[in-house]
Amino acid sequence: MGAYLGMRGDGASPRFVTQARLVRIRGQNVLFSASQHAIFTLNDTAADIWRLLEQGKQAEAGARGSINARDVHGQVEAAIKDWQRLGLIRPRILPLDSSAQGHVSQMLSVAGRRIRILYPMAHAFPTMAIFRHLEVGEGTPDIVFQLVEQGDRLHLFRNGDWLLASAPDEMATILKGEMLSDILGSGTYELALHAAALLKNERLVLLCGDPGAGKTTLTLALAHAGFGFASDDVTLLKADGRCVGLPFAPAVKSGAWPLLAERFPDLDATPIFRRPDKRRVRYPVPRTANAATAKAWPVGSVVLLHRDRAAKPSLDKIDPVDVLRGLLGGAFAPGGELGDTSFDVLAGVIGSVKAYRLTYSDLDEAVTLIERACA
Repeated sequence: MGAYLGMRGDGASPRFVTQARLVRIRGQNVLFSASQHAIFTLNDTAADIWRLLEQGKQAEAGARGSINARDVHGQVEAAIKDWQRLGLIRPRILPLDSSAQGHVSQMLSVAGRRIRILYPMAHAFPTMAIFRHLEVGEGTPDIVFQLVEQGDRLHLFRNGDWLLASAPDEMATILKGEMLSDILGSGTYELALHAAALLKNERLVLLCGDPGAGKTTLTLALAHAGFGFASDDVTLLKADGRCVGLPFAPAVKSGAWPLLAERFPDLDATPIFRRPDKRRVRYPVPRTANAATAKAWPVGSVVLLHRDRAAKPSLDKIDPVDVLRGLLGGAFAPGGELGDTSFDVLAGVIGSVKAYRLTYSDLDEAVTLIERACA
């Protein structure tokens, strides 16, 4: 994997780098992408183009057989465009020096991890704005992400190594995901809990629930009501039983925009980004977000969310074992396997907190119930 494709017209450096391997199986041409764990089939024309490029030859000059010389250029360009879109090849580009002109630098701190992002000037905004509350002064970064513009795509590098390419309006979501992956890979925690975290009276309230339970929307509503915002998605459990939130700006899907419009009057003016699945999202930053994310807090309560339009709103005390199940369901441990120590730490936390199940449909009622419980 990683062979160079297609020499430039002047015979200098190759234009593309492969991200897949071509094999022939019982008369079929198959491209295998190890990074995607996927296969793609090619017709003979496309396979001939791939082989010529892989050999560092100009496909137009070497066209023969199934490739018609009259329209080979169009077929080559179409194939290259399709392969780039599928992540099977990429342009051969290098990250620029961090001091290069035309770049904007942003230094962030999340859970004690210092992260530098280098943006091309033309694409620094509005992405920079959704990470601004995490900014810290200059210093030595633990990791550097750099964006390089090439045509209509942005290419993301991590410490000089190419990661992926995307449309500019997808890069904010991708950056957030890559920073999360880096933090989870650092291993300075016992367990990563799939839970939002809000601060009230010097203790964290953890919210967890199945997809569609409204965790992000309720988190933002509670932040607007005065709860400190620590995380809307992932909270790190430390060895001493305290937790550190990852306060990235929450991704609010379009269906929740009307629900939050009154609490966030500027939401309609917030830039729209796209996730890689093409769903539209906005990233409002709660005013109670705190960049001092290295501090760990004790957990005061855990709330399991259950949204039910037909049920009467209620906040009911539940058995700690149910909470343990809820938190373990989406938990991630360093190394990928939950060990005895991590389980003991989590069990100790659960044994000392207030445990509730919130049944709700109306956002205002849900906020009121949680405020009363935390008074």
